[in-house]
Amino acid sequence: MTLPRIPLRSISRDELPVFNKHVCPPTFGGGPIDPLTPTRRIARNLLVNLDVELQDGTKVPVWILEDPDDPVGGRVFPSKTIRTVEGDIVHARVGVKTNTHTIHWHGIEPTPMNDGVGKHSFEISGNFVYQFATNQAGTFLYHCHKNTALHFELGLYGAFIVDPKKPDAPEARGVPDPPYPDGGPGFVRAFNPPDHVMKYDVESLWVPDDFDTRWHELGHDAFMQKCDPANPTAAENFTQDGILHDFRPDIFILSGEAKRKDDTTPFEKAAIRCKVGQTVLLRFIDATYTITEIRLGLPAQIIAEDGYPFGVPPRGQYSFPIDLPAGQPMRMTAAMRGDAFIRPTTPGRFPCTVDFFHWISGKKLYTATTFIDVE
Repeated sequence: MTLPRIPLRSISRDELPVFNKHVCPPTFGGGPIDPLTPTRRIARNLLVNLDVELQDGTKVPVWILEDPDDPVGGRVFPSKTIRTVEGDIVHARVGVKTNTHTIHWHGIEPTPMNDGVGKHSFEISGNFVYQFATNQAGTFLYHCHKNTALHFELGLYGAFIVDPKKPDAPEARGVPDPPYPDGGPGFVRAFNPPDHVMKYDVESLWVPDDFDTRWHELGHDAFMQKCDPANPTAAENFTQDGILHDFRPDIFILSGEAKRKDDTTPFEKAAIRCKVGQTVLLRFIDATYTITEIRLGLPAQIIAEDGYPFGVPPRGQYSFPIDLPAGQPMRMTAAMRGDAFIRPTTPGRFPCTVDFFHWISGKKLYTATTFIDVE
């Protein structure tokens, strides 16, 4: 059978496709789009000011995402960890106190309208309720995605942990129901047929970060492109000044504890304390703009990266847990996450380091030291 040929014709200007570059996100507020009944509700407020204090009493101003439902522990740096459970439908009520903001649920992969990337959707004005499902257990990240380079560096980020459901097994006795308490005990998604969950006794969260204190004097919209929807690609709308391409860290942080580059005292807040025979789950989140190398004083096993466990179906057929000998470096860059098991067999104090390297020259800028105390 021969299909009939459709003759070509000229196309009028009105029929030509129109392409618009979206550079000026609209503002939006209200409830979730196409709402479902949530199984978990959380809340965050941006922007809240906080000071990070150095040992000499100097205070560095940062911005955080506040948990308004926690009057005692809701204002911390890094911002308070969010925990949900695999299979949850989450409603995240987000309030904006200063200007406009977003929250990007890094690695969660919601629908575009709920992903929190403002240039692809909108920026929140007032209040909005994000809706998403947490279908993959692992270590994730949440952060503001407006003027991202600046707002992330200023502290608008926090850990987002999705816990697996508690298995029906003898080792689950004495473990609270998920979401598990910060610090442990709990269960984590890891290669362990047939159910692929493993119990840990102690949980620690390491978050290396770095500050360029010049940036902490900048305003909310510093060096952002001017919005002109009628002429979005005009060269004059793009800023030609600024320092957001010029990062010179002079403060180094590990899990919220900050030190100047000449301060070599150990980071006590990140120290791990456990007992022989216990399983330690160490979660990493890299919040730096440098390159970091972590060296652990004990052997470890890397069980997941960027929220996805090695060797676990359906995505794990091409990966497997990685054994990490004591002292072998593990390199990370901005926004990378990872999970590791440590199983101490002897008591003692085992030193650990986090080296910060310049991302262009490779020069070592600082070494943060901490330790694992095993009883």
